[in-house]
Amino acid sequence: MKTLFSIAAALLCTVSVSAQQSVAEQAKQNLIQNTNIGGCIIGRAGWNDNEVSASNSDFAVRSIRAHVKGQVLDFGYMLQMEMTGVSGTKVEAGPHVVDAWVEWRKYKEFRIQAGQIKRAFMFENPYHPMDIGLGTYSSASTYLCGYGDRVGEQQSHGRDQGIMIYGDLFPSKTDGHSMLHYQAGIYNGQGVNHSDANDKKDFIGGIYAEPIKDLQIGIFGWTGDYTRDGVTVDRNRWSAGLKYESDWSVRAEYVASQGHKTSEYNAGTDSWSGTGKSDSWYALVGAPVANKVKLYGRWDVYRDQKTWSTMKTNYGAAIEYSPCKNLKLQANYTYTHDRMALDNDYNTADLQVYVKF
Repeated sequence: MKTLFSIAAALLCTVSVSAQQSVAEQAKQNLIQNTNIGGCIIGRAGWNDNEVSASNSDFAVRSIRAHVKGQVLDFGYMLQMEMTGVSGTKVEAGPHVVDAWVEWRKYKEFRIQAGQIKRAFMFENPYHPMDIGLGTYSSASTYLCGYGDRVGEQQSHGRDQGIMIYGDLFPSKTDGHSMLHYQAGIYNGQGVNHSDANDKKDFIGGIYAEPIKDLQIGIFGWTGDYTRDGVTVDRNRWSAGLKYESDWSVRAEYVASQGHKTSEYNAGTDSWSGTGKSDSWYALVGAPVANKVKLYGRWDVYRDQKTWSTMKTNYGAAIEYSPCKNLKLQANYTYTHDRMALDNDYNTADLQVYVKF
């Protein structure tokens, strides 16, 4: 009897070791097969006739990014670096980490992503710079989603450190697309590569419906605080909009914000300037006009104090040519009317080259 038990135990140990080896080998194989190394380069030649601009023409490398991403078993991962900029005393002044996350993605209905990730706010925020359409993100994304946030936050590319859950529900019986998407996250509130500077966390989330394939209609919310140089401000925002992305591109969003800029605090008088409010909206249309050629138009408005006297309006147009998947050539023109600027009306034009590798 003892001999039988010994044999059974040996078999169980062999099976267990074999199973562990099998999982380890599978993980190793997945790591080898599913790891991708790549990046992108964006170059720009620009001109403007703004009378108060330090320079009216320039050549620039807007962005150089390199990434490693892939999947092991049910876990995805990504590390992405921004390589442009000049190193200085601030973390965001030179080359820095943009993305650094791990994601459990076994079920499309419920996924968890943690690390330095995109904020779960707005339709436009997740777009790659190559796909944005006009050479730059809208004012709504720039000032109210962390690309150059009005509160005084460093350039954070719409990202922060935290954890997010999201998922896609109710697949359509006709074409299989998910008819409802949700996303919700908890973040430090300090942007990329900065640890939390106050006792509160930012809560950001959104939900949108996709009644037909490629058309999404949704709302988003954001509540939290931001601290810089010992000054803490509220950051409470909401957004509503729609997106259609196929051969044609259509996006429209409105964002409202409540909360001061850190620069609006006067320590000497312990008082605030400004209204503590702002808003922004944009509408974009992209139309295919020929093989590999697409035209874009955008109306883009930002009101720094949510008043008509602080309104800045951009009317933009662009034509882009994509000879292949990883190469795009784009010509952009923008007429700007800025009621707060010394030069209220000016023109901007540029040529941009996008390369993925």
